[in-house]
Amino acid sequence: MRRRDTNTLDLFRDLTPKPVVPRFGDDDVKAWTPARRLSRAIAKTLDECGRSREEIAEALSEHLGERVSKGMLDAYASPEKPHAISALRLAGLVMITGDARALNTLLSGVDLIVVEARYEALLKRERARELKERLAREEQAADAEWKARR
Repeated sequence: MRRRDTNTLDLFRDLTPKPVVPRFGDDDVKAWTPARRLSRAIAKTLDECGRSREEIAEALSEHLGERVSKGMLDAYASPEKPHAISALRLAGLVMITGDARALNTLLSGVDLIVVEARYEALLKRERARELKERLAREEQAADAEWKARR
């Protein structure tokens, strides 16, 4: 049995890869309704992005070409207020903060996810492989059927 080398550093010991699909933990956005889950996700995004809500509101206003106030962001982030964020504003918030977790929270109920565009080619490749495998199985089944009928 080989002894473990204790003199060499393990470069990957503390490596935690960034998730491919950014999501909040279930406890972070726990709520009774999808609207409240989204509000909690927005609040968490705003709290963790490192910018003040005033700065985010200003950047969002500039990006959208319409006024978005800190009060509006506060309302979107409050599960107690009946204000739902529009799709354009949510997309703008994702762009301004660089955090797609709120969008994935919204999409969790419809079995969809948001991934970075750079992964699209890999997804296309995997879909092509699946189609190729399915066609190969169909071809084998047809061959077997042909041989059985001869």
